[in-house]
Amino acid sequence: KLLLMTDLHLDGLNGLVETLQELLKDEPVDLCLLGGDYRMENYGPSDEAIRRLRLLVPHIRAREGILAVLGNHDCPEMVAALKDDGIRFLVNEAHCLQRDHHCLCVVGVDDPHYFRADDLSAALNQVPEGAFVILLVHSPEITKEAARHHLHLYLCGHTHAGQIQIPRIGPLFTHSRSPRYMVQGLWKHGTMIGYTSAGVGVSGSPVRFRTTGEIVLITLKKANGSAEDLPM
Repeated sequence: KLLLMTDLHLDGLNGLVETLQELLKDEPVDLCLLGGDYRMENYGPSDEAIRRLRLLVPHIRAREGILAVLGNHDCPEMVAALKDDGIRFLVNEAHCLQRDHHCLCVVGVDDPHYFRADDLSAALNQVPEGAFVILLVHSPEITKEAARHHLHLYLCGHTHAGQIQIPRIGPLFTHSRSPRYMVQGLWKHGTMIGYTSAGVGVSGSPVRFRTTGEIVLITLKKANGSAEDLPM
């Protein structure tokens, strides 16, 4: 059981941390995945976002820990600042879990949207053959590359589902170079399944219209003992 949270922008809305604390207290999971964008601004100090993330971490009940990637609002200093707080950042690297002779690997790459610091090939070099591979990345903008590597599950955010949607039109802005069908929710590209979270918080204006912030719970079930048959 996975908990996915993206685009928290924790220092942008007062009360958001407390709301999440309440939501998460009765949701034990195996692994928590954080998809980037922890602060509101694209620049400047990140101290307040880090402080609020530290308040949230003790309420995340993840047996196998918390894995995270950086987004386009984040800075590398966050990795060092949070290393002792129970969060492992994956910066173009993989984290693998072994269970009953089966291997599940979470591959995390750096922001591909603004900084374009992603290096999927380097991260995949750490993945053993036959593993079930989950790609954790801030945005849906490297789906073609991920599909070429035959990855199984692609988890991302960044778009906020547009944050503001117009009836019969959809999102005004996606801030993404991805096809619009990848802007929100469940999608498929070739044999790869993807999910783009609408995100937890907001950026720019503290407003949503016809979109809802979310935390995402995903259950993976083994079928026929084959990684290729593991459905979401």
